[in-house]
Amino acid sequence: MTEKRHFHSFDAFRFFAFLKVFLLHAPLVYAATTPEWMYWVNEHIRYGGGIGVSFFFVLSGFLITYILTVDKINDGNISPKKFFIRRAFRIWPLFYLMVIIALTIPPDFAQHIGFHMNGGGYEPDWRFSLTFTENIHMIIQDNVPKTTPLSVFWSLCIEEHFYILWMIVFFFMKRKWIPYFLISSVVFAIIFRMIEPGLYQNEIVEWHGLFSNLDYFAVSGLLGYYVASDYQKVANWVNKIPFTYRVAYVIGVVLMIYFLAAIFEHDNYLLNILRYTITAIIFTGLLLVFVPADSKLRFSEKNVFTKLGKISYGLYVYHIIWVHVVYKFYRDYSIEVDTLRNYLLFLMITFSLTVVTSYLSYRFFEKPFLKWREKIFKKT
Repeated sequence: MTEKRHFHSFDAFRFFAFLKVFLLHAPLVYAATTPEWMYWVNEHIRYGGGIGVSFFFVLSGFLITYILTVDKINDGNISPKKFFIRRAFRIWPLFYLMVIIALTIPPDFAQHIGFHMNGGGYEPDWRFSLTFTENIHMIIQDNVPKTTPLSVFWSLCIEEHFYILWMIVFFFMKRKWIPYFLISSVVFAIIFRMIEPGLYQNEIVEWHGLFSNLDYFAVSGLLGYYVASDYQKVANWVNKIPFTYRVAYVIGVVLMIYFLAAIFEHDNYLLNILRYTITAIIFTGLLLVFVPADSKLRFSEKNVFTKLGKISYGLYVYHIIWVHVVYKFYRDYSIEVDTLRNYLLFLMITFSLTVVTSYLSYRFFEKPFLKWREKIFKKT
């Protein structure tokens, strides 16, 4: 019997992934005379905020593959019903609450409070919004939905498609073939990104589907598979790596994120195609460093980043609402985010509101569904 492990530090990683996305969405208005700090913030802090979503995908790929592999080892196969219900109880309540609000809020009121601060966009269509296909609608429209928070739901749609694909594959495929599926998925994602521009010919929205992002899940999934198959072997191998080397790797990842523009902002076709795969490998290496339970590199359960990471789903969903609402307030009162003071104040206000809303949402809305889920499985 293989024990399912809780991986320390991964909750903290979720918070850091959210933080990068949050910093991307916080507006920065260039003045006539732009100070140096604005260029620095834009190039090193805001640039490449999408890499936060990439990290979310890598974390999901590892954890879901790990969980399904352990189930396959212990029970001979996975239970699609059990897996799907567990994921649905975690994702669906908040997802559908926000979708229903976005679809039913009166347009004039939405405009007044800032729910239409997406710089235009298309009118939401319930057929896509309610069926986890908003990302496909974005590809078709080559635009984003005008009502927040639907504009960031493309990644949640990809996550849901990933759950379904992995559930089907793990149910029908023998365990020994899983690594080959994962490797093939990496190759498939690279090829799909090569041909996708010719399929859609989009100018704004590209690579917003599961197939374009499949290598994020597959690369980390390989690690999840081998950790589930022989955790101790993987942990022992990591622990043999000198501690200073592991610290250096973590620092290297941080520096990569800091210098993201200098690394990836090049008109190089091959680099553009392989960027997702390279990022997936680097982030998977980061997870590997933190896999051993006795690792000196860790974020404790009491760490503030870990606690925030536990509500990262809410942070991701609610942050874009507060960014738009507060920015609408700024504009109504002619406050521009063009000075360091106004920028930092904007960050503090929106971040604080996001954290408070996410905590309350988790405590009083999401958590009751999770408790209900556990009661269901105790009965069965």
